[in-house]
Amino acid sequence: MSGTRTLCCHVNTATLTFAILYLIGNVLKLAGIFLMPSWEKSEYSFSYHESKAFKGQRVFDISTNILMLVLMSISAVLALFSQRKGSIFVLPFTLMMMVELTLSFLSLFNGAWGLPGTPTYRDLLQAVKEQKRVPVLNEEDIGQLTMWYSVFFMMDILLKVYILQVSMRSFYALKERRVPAIHVDTGNTVTVKLPSYDEALKMKTEDTPPNYQEP
Repeated sequence: MSGTRTLCCHVNTATLTFAILYLIGNVLKLAGIFLMPSWEKSEYSFSYHESKAFKGQRVFDISTNILMLVLMSISAVLALFSQRKGSIFVLPFTLMMMVELTLSFLSLFNGAWGLPGTPTYRDLLQAVKEQKRVPVLNEEDIGQLTMWYSVFFMMDILLKVYILQVSMRSFYALKERRVPAIHVDTGNTVTVKLPSYDEALKMKTEDTPPNYQEP
């Protein structure tokens, strides 16, 4: 990873900025999960066993979403200490960005793999139908919704790729900056001036140790 600047600032400053925004976003998502009703009323009637299965699925989904958001928040907090503690504190943030990119691509095939707090295409479709108060959207509305969702999805992917690249460059920049500091602090460097070839030839032979003789 060459270069330590990105756009108009240092890669370390950009990583800290993204980590702060990332942390704020995750905290807001967590607040949204805790503030929403625990069990939403379904529009359809379920039997007792179906309702119990639905409730169990809801508990599992909410638990995994909360765990994922907590891990994301911890990685962002660790990145804030990278300037003092070293490059290893940026690594969790970089790994979480890789996980986010993977889940974003998987959400194209199945909405259950989507990121917590991020609406899927099905969620947006249902929201638009509720707003328009229609059971089915016409082709024009579906086309517009699909176009806008595709644009925002690609922008989100590109932004995450950029954050991943910046965080990786910050990791290597902090690592390179810490290496010379370790050599200076240890003080193990010893400078020895070796004699030239002519000086070595002029050395006295009596400087050599005497031969060992048995008594």
